[in-house]
Amino acid sequence: MSLAGALRQSLTDFYFNSWRLAPANLVWGVGFIALLFAGPLTVAGVVILVLLAVPLVGLHRMAALIAREEPATFSDFVGGMRRFGASALATAAGATILAIVFTTNIYVGLEAGGPVGWFIGAMALWGDVALAMLLVTFWPVLTDPRHDGLSLRRQLVLAGLVVIGRPGRVAALTLVVTVILIVSTVLFAAILLVSVAYVSLVSARYVLPMLDALEARLPEGRIPG
Repeated sequence: MSLAGALRQSLTDFYFNSWRLAPANLVWGVGFIALLFAGPLTVAGVVILVLLAVPLVGLHRMAALIAREEPATFSDFVGGMRRFGASALATAAGATILAIVFTTNIYVGLEAGGPVGWFIGAMALWGDVALAMLLVTFWPVLTDPRHDGLSLRRQLVLAGLVVIGRPGRVAALTLVVTVILIVSTVLFAAILLVSVAYVSLVSARYVLPMLDALEARLPEGRIPG
């Protein structure tokens, strides 16, 4: 499926499942409001940011079920939080630490100046970009009903292989997801009720077919890791 096709199909998916997805999105939105009040750069804000991964993984579970043409209900949102919450928290905590390190190094490199400083800043910037691409790919893999039995390590490996195998497509998806979330944050109501669920659907519709194609080419269907 093309990215444009995934965007269109996800609009249809959201329309027919809005009464399930919008309340789940609102649960995430309540946490987002708490993040805004706490301040993203405070210790409390960082903790809330990590905790937001729990409702996020519930939304992605619903999106993955819909992308696999399986029925999805609000109970799947709750069940997804319970089933994948620990993995989501571990992933979010690790990603937050890496993002802080990379972003700090960008500023360090710019402050240092010169070729060495610019190199450090550029590498750190690419680290942030690669991390964002991996996360956008990882959430659909984690919550895919066809990969429920895999360990977290193998799911991360699969997500990494999708990024390596289709870097251009994953980069385009990451850019689109980022733009949608930024615009909807400005609109505010959209991010509370619609946009997080919508980008979860887009990611599932776009990533899972790439994952299927990747696994079809693995020796004897074996998953590395």
